[in-house]
Amino acid sequence: MSKLVVIIQCNQSLQHCPGYWCTRDFYLKEGCFKGYPADTRYMTMSCGGCCGHNINVKLARLSQLLEREGTPKDDVTIHLASCIVSDNHHHGPCPFRHQMVTLIGRYGFTVRAGSHVSKHAQQKRDEKVYRPWDL
Repeated sequence: MSKLVVIIQCNQSLQHCPGYWCTRDFYLKEGCFKGYPADTRYMTMSCGGCCGHNINVKLARLSQLLEREGTPKDDVTIHLASCIVSDNHHHGPCPFRHQMVTLIGRYGFTVRAGSHVSKHAQQKRDEKVYRPWDL
């Protein structure tokens, strides 16, 4: 299981979202983070803004640092935050999320969808008001 979780958050959402629920769920190992070991480390970064290409530079640097530290890429899982992969009260899913998945894949990291599952947003998904998550 991963020793480092990196959450990539929507740059626009970060203008008004402190990331509280995503961080809370990570530390409590709930929702999208269920099953991660207690000693798993955590970091966040923004996508860098539309169209998500700025994560390319960040991931290149992260890859270099991991290599320098001797951390295998298999020990890293990248979560595209819920604000990127789902309909929510901020906005719809990011139109560039598939492109971001491709960029992340080029670096050999595992990619997962989501960081927090809001009960209200899940209810709207169940009612077909919000679309299902999509990577």
